[in-house]
Amino acid sequence: MERKLIDYLPYVIRDYAEFQGIMGSEQPEIEKAWNTTDDLLDNQFIPTAGNMGLSRWEKILGIIPKGTDSLEDRRFRILTRINEELPYTLPQLRNILETLCGKGNYSADVEEGTYQLLVKIGLAAKNNFNDVESLLNRVVPQNMVVTLLQLYNTHAELGRFTHAQLAAYTHNQLRNEVLKNGE
Repeated sequence: MERKLIDYLPYVIRDYAEFQGIMGSEQPEIEKAWNTTDDLLDNQFIPTAGNMGLSRWEKILGIIPKGTDSLEDRRFRILTRINEELPYTLPQLRNILETLCGKGNYSADVEEGTYQLLVKIGLAAKNNFNDVESLLNRVVPQNMVVTLLQLYNTHAELGRFTHAQLAAYTHNQLRNEVLKNGE
């Protein structure tokens, strides 16, 4: 940050070399303290938390992180656990899935007359598949059968691309990867 200790002194003494020397020698220590304070504040909130803050949340919630998890994966897992609320309702589950997977990256439906819940996760949220599965196992009542599926690209979705655009991808990529418009 651009906070200078010399700016906090009265104008009358700012021009003295002694005070400039004192403030210049103390400036690195104060900057370190300010940066540490900023980090502590950031670690209080999950969206801005660093490694230390996320580790604290994981310890509180009893989450064991995987060695390959990025900070975003760890944040997702923590938010998943925090967003669990009982009793379970379908609108509440949809709100949780929208928070975790993003709007339009999931569908959740209960089949009429049965106790079957069908949840489909879009490709944009495919890295969170195991976490969504764990969430469903914790919040869905045990008398319901949960079917969790991964949505893949279909012919209708790939129809907006030309053959020349699609030729740059393998069949596996066309089925399993999120393709942006105009690629």
